[in-house]
Amino acid sequence: MHPDPRAWRPQSFGRRLPRKLRDPLIEPAWDGIRILAHVAPAGVRLVDAGGADLAPGHPEIVAELAAGGLADTLVVDGYLTDQVLRPGTGVGLDAEETPGLGEHMTQFLMGKPVADQLGGRGRLPGRPTARTVSLVEAAGGGEPVPIAFVAVDLVALDDQPLLAVPLLERKRLLESVLREGPRVRRTPFVREPAGSFIRTWRSLGFGGLAYKEANSRYHPGAPNNAWSLISMPRR
Repeated sequence: MHPDPRAWRPQSFGRRLPRKLRDPLIEPAWDGIRILAHVAPAGVRLVDAGGADLAPGHPEIVAELAAGGLADTLVVDGYLTDQVLRPGTGVGLDAEETPGLGEHMTQFLMGKPVADQLGGRGRLPGRPTARTVSLVEAAGGGEPVPIAFVAVDLVALDDQPLLAVPLLERKRLLESVLREGPRVRRTPFVREPAGSFIRTWRSLGFGGLAYKEANSRYHPGAPNNAWSLISMPRR
């Protein structure tokens, strides 16, 4: 394990089936580029799985993270994605655990099935897309594509690693230290029984689900069998 958060990379999903996970939290699977957002007084870095800092290409996200961080320093796991900002019908995604994105997000979401975790930049957890790899160009055209940051986990707070803190507690801390805005959101999550939420996410076009044990720890740059990514159930 790297003691220096600057050397951390996003934790990857394991291959254990969701039914074998204990007390899982369930989230929609986001398309886009997986990153760790480092928020500090000295600036904001958006570090992808390969170690590249993508912050220079996303000044709006950087500004919102800098203004929305309610602590001296944060390291936040999440996705750079265009899903949240696609125009269309406003839909509220109510989720019992999440008062932010779950209650207030308005969006029209599209997606494709997720068969398993895919490695490489721009391929986590959903489809590989030219839109999210290039970050600024729409597929088949040159129009800019608005990108937002969707936070899914908090892995360090005020220079203290939270790697051994259970996931559910990390998520609750995340709600208290990161304000949402147009370009910064938090993912909704629920516990079982989650049938109605899964049906809603499927109807909105999400292609998969992420299952994560509520008590799971975080292993930077390594797979964790307490996290599982699956394609969206058909019913």
